[in-house]
Formats: sequence, structure tokens, C-alpha cells
Amino acid sequence: MNTAQLAFSKQCSHGDDILFTALGWKPDTETAWEQRHRPCPARIVGFVDETFQVSQLYHVLPCDTTDDDPGVSKTDIKGHAFSLASHTGVAAPITNEKDAFYLARYTDIIGPRFDMFDSTSRYFSLALPRIALSNRLVLLSCLAAAARQYSLVTDRGHHDALEYCNEALKTLYERLNDSGHEAATFASCLLIAHCEMVESKASDWNLHLKGTGDLVMMHHWNGRSGGLAQASFWIYYRMIILASLTSGMSAAVNLGQLLPLGSFPSPAAGEWTLDAWQSKVVHLLGSTHRFCARTRNHHQDDADALDKLTAEWNNLGDQLLRHQDQAPAMCQASSVIPANDDNPFETVRYVNGPVSAAWQMLHTACLVLTLSQPAPRATRLTLLSSPEVAHKALSYAQMIVSNSIANRCTIAWANAVQLLTMAGQCLVEAKERQACLRALDDIQHHTGWNTRVNMETLSATWRRAGTIDGGGVSDLGRLLYITWMGDEAVVVA
Repeated sequence: MNTAQLAFSKQCSHGDDILFTALGWKPDTETAWEQRHRPCPARIVGFVDETFQVSQLYHVLPCDTTDDDPGVSKTDIKGHAFSLASHTGVAAPITNEKDAFYLARYTDIIGPRFDMFDSTSRYFSLALPRIALSNRLVLLSCLAAAARQYSLVTDRGHHDALEYCNEALKTLYERLNDSGHEAATFASCLLIAHCEMVESKASDWNLHLKGTGDLVMMHHWNGRSGGLAQASFWIYYRMIILASLTSGMSAAVNLGQLLPLGSFPSPAAGEWTLDAWQSKVVHLLGSTHRFCARTRNHHQDDADALDKLTAEWNNLGDQLLRHQDQAPAMCQASSVIPANDDNPFETVRYVNGPVSAAWQMLHTACLVLTLSQPAPRATRLTLLSSPEVAHKALSYAQMIVSNSIANRCTIAWANAVQLLTMAGQCLVEAKERQACLRALDDIQHHTGWNTRVNMETLSATWRRAGTIDGGGVSDLGRLLYITWMGDEAVVVA
């Protein structure tokens, strides 16, 4: 069994090998009185946490060796019926009410989030729902992602989410054992990973991301593959960077191998399409993040090595400034409102969520690069406390946080949690910190993305800054140092 197969062999059943199923599901038509007086069923409080300790409580379900009859419902060992999509075959409309409900939520909510930087083809919004009608793995993955989001924002449907994810994982395991490694399998991996990523720490995403990365390398999918594979690559690329960025840990895959796959030249005329400009932003954030990791590992006072790092740092800075200047016209700010008593940040609004998300990632790349200015490790704290560097870093952090406050779009918010966590660690003023925490709380309420761990990380960082002996350096300098250090310095209380 290869690594990709191992990474996806865990299933979502709990306890005595019993599948969680929806008992008598029906659409949301209950009256308020019925909701208050209905019996309280046993409730699943959390989703699957793929840490070593919790994973021991779960059992690997046996893989089915025969195809399911698409016209026959499947039952669990207690006789509860649930419908399953057929294996790849002739497309037919969904007739099961529950499946139809969640597929509609997928097309309305999940697909647009995945297509954030794909305004032209919109593969996850338009192509995948069509593929799902004839591909069981794709359909189960779409339904699992939609049911997970629904359960988090409504506190209902937890059993549906577990059921769909369980079946999707089983089907994916089967697919990885045969030759069915088409781009649709790649897309399904991302949707299944999303089911856990919305409620777990970024450091716990690695199980899914590592397995998917092995699949990417095996098939040489990259940022110019075309079609669904290319769209999936850029989403995977974004997931990898965000997971590593907020946790301060090494990426689940070797970024040195991944980054060239996302590299592409600038247009000859210097005129970017919107999608290409946004994808380049992702690549630049990945490049600066990898550079930052290298500066953390640079312990020696090797003058030649330091000179090489400085030259690379200057080159990355030039790329960021040039890309900012070459933004398409529609990416320019639509309004700019100064800070006031109600909002401690300048309010900059953009034309839509994807554009605001791209700027937020670009500003994060600028923040990362500012913190990563090459210097001997012994002088890093002093460098980050210098007025020039500290003010520049704080300005970028404020732009990142204010972006989510001003541009209240759930598509952008679903991409912002990790960026806000990093930028929020750099804030000093109490009003700014509270505004950042409110933004994370709003994101959880409206998108279902669990931000509690991120809020705890911020509080722990702000407390920890006062415990570092910096020889008289500013609180901001200490915060920037902790942010640069990543998981070596931040401990969640």
C-alpha cells in the first residue's frame, strides 16, 4: 500500500464498527415548537480529529469488493437505509431528497469557496456537480463537505456528515487501490480533507495533505496541467501553505518540490488576467513562507550564506512589489475609509470576496518577508524591534486584519482564518486585538470554520510576549519575534 493509500485508510466510524446514519432525515421544515419539544438525540460533539490519540478510537472499515447497485438503497447493520450514488456510469438526476438537499448546499456554498480564484471555468461549482451524477466518489465527497458545513453552522445533521464522509473515505480507499487516479479523484481528496480541516487545528491537516501530495507527485499534476487537475492543484497548493503558515510547522510536503509545479512566467505584456494574477499571489506566498522557514534554520554566522539569503530576500521583495503594481484594474480598492472610534483600522473595500482574499494573501506574503529579513539568529529580536522593520510589519498585519473586517464575504472568510491568526499575533493595541477576535468569531458563526483554537493561539501569544526577556525591546518586537519563530515559540495555553 502506498503512502497515499495509507493516508486515507482511516474511516469515520466510532465505537463498535457501527455507521452513523441519519434516522428519518427531512428538510428543515420543523416549527419552532417542534424544535423546542423534540427529544434530544445522542449528539456527536466534534468531528474526526486525526491526532494519534484519537485515531486509536476509530476502526478501519472493510472495503467493499463488489459494486453497489445504484438502484438499491444500502442499509447498515441496524437496518437504517441510506442512499448511495452509483459508481462511475451514466449520469442521472438525484432522486433522494436528502442527497438533493446537500448537493444544493454544495453548489451554493462549497463549490464557490473552492473556486475562489477560478472565476472563468469554476470547475468545483459547475463541472464537479455534473461529474457527481455519474461518479460515486465525487458525489459522496461533495455531499460530505456540504453536510459538514451545514452541521457546523446549524448544529444539526452531524450524523449525515459522518455518514457521507465515512462512505466517501471507503470509496476513496477503493479508488486508490485501482487505476482510478483521474483528476476527479484529486478533487475528491480535497473535498474530503476539507471535512476535517474546517474543525481541526492546522497542524492536524497533515494526514490528508500528505496523502494528497503523494498523489500529486505521482501524476505530475501542476499549475499548468489544464482542466480540473490544474484547478485542484491550486486549491491544494493554497491548503498546504495555509496549514503550514498558521501552525509554524514544516509543510506536509516538500515545498521545494511543490513550488516549481506552481511556477509560471509573467505575461509578456505585463497584463495579467484576474485568475492568473490571483494564482501568482498564492505562489508568491508559498515562496516567501519557504524562505522564512530557511531563515529560522540559519543558525551559523556564515557571511557567504547570509549574503546569498539577503540577495534572495531582495529578489522576493522586488517580485512582491512588481506583482502589486501589475494588479488588474478590477483589483483596485473600491473605497477607503479612515479609522474611527468604531473601527481602529482603515477600511479598504474591494469589488468582491476573491479579490479581497488575494490582497490579504499578498499582504501576508509581505508580512512574512518583512519578518524574514536575513540576520544572525542572535540579533533577530533586535532587528524586529527596530522602528523601520517593526512599523512596516505592523502595517501589513493591520491591513490583513482590517481586510476581513471590511470585506464581509464568506468566500474570502473561509480563506482568512490562518492569515488572521498570523497577523493577529503582531497586534499590540487592545482595540485592534479585540477587533481581530471578533472577526474570527464572525467567521465561525457564518462559515462554520472552527476558529476557537486560533483565538486561543492569539491570546497565548499576547500573554507570552510579556515573558520574553528582550533586554528592553518593545512589546511589538517581541510579538514579531514570536510570529517569526512559529511553533518553536508559540504554545497554546
